[in-house]
Amino acid sequence: MRISDRQRYELANARVGVAKSDNASMLEQLSTQKRINRVSDDPIGMGQALKRKSQISNYDQFIKNIEFSKGFLERTEAALQGITENLMRAKELSVSLANATYGPASREAGALEVREMIEGVVSLANSAYGNRYLFGGFRTQTPPVTREGGFTGDDGAIFLQVDDGTFRQINLQARNLFEPSADEREDGHFGMVHTLQILTDALQTNDIQGIQKAMAELDFQLDKTTSYQATLGAVYNAIDETSRKLELNRELTQADLSRIEDADTYRVTSDFKKTENVLQSTLMASNKLLQPSLMNFLQ
Repeated sequence: MRISDRQRYELANARVGVAKSDNASMLEQLSTQKRINRVSDDPIGMGQALKRKSQISNYDQFIKNIEFSKGFLERTEAALQGITENLMRAKELSVSLANATYGPASREAGALEVREMIEGVVSLANSAYGNRYLFGGFRTQTPPVTREGGFTGDDGAIFLQVDDGTFRQINLQARNLFEPSADEREDGHFGMVHTLQILTDALQTNDIQGIQKAMAELDFQLDKTTSYQATLGAVYNAIDETSRKLELNRELTQADLSRIEDADTYRVTSDFKKTENVLQSTLMASNKLLQPSLMNFLQ
């Protein structure tokens, strides 16, 4: 059967096209180090890879949320620790200056120190992380504690998502830390700053009974602050445990993604060499096929 020049050309062109396509595919895998670069390479594998990438993206966002949460909680812990240290120092002063061996001058000096503690406690109560006040609930743009000890925040609880279906509260609802509840007020307790002010007034007026009253109230304030610190520590530990689990899951998912879409460098290099040889051979064969002699033409 006679084969026309057009058929010969189409056959050669088709063979060269297949060889070039195979070679280009291997070259792309070699340069990208990816076995799957488009859906047509492996539709099922591409679907699995997209699912893994979505999981990794979620893990990255959760990890960012956790990093923010940890920073917020660590700053809150530092503020509570500073408040505790001020209260403990005030308690030490009240214990020592309630002793009759000290005179009015010593108590006046103690009053000056406690006045500085009030400034310190109010400043710590108005601590911020970034541009958000820590203890104000949802009112994160307004200092939550006044110089007189009044609480101007709200009872909002701030939650951040730290895992699939898991939200953690990152702030303390601190109204009761700085102000007494109704029941506490009925039992004769005061707010934190008010307690320090009572001690200051008693020291200034050389009122030993007033100092002793403030001493007992300082114990109550220290107990409350310690309780808040324990709550904060439990939240931090839970978030830290979630962080470790997320890091592990992200690492495993990334490894799974690499298994699905990454190319085997040694195999791809070998296949590239093969397709390159095939392409060169096809080009040479096509060149001979498309250059018939006069005798071939006359047949």
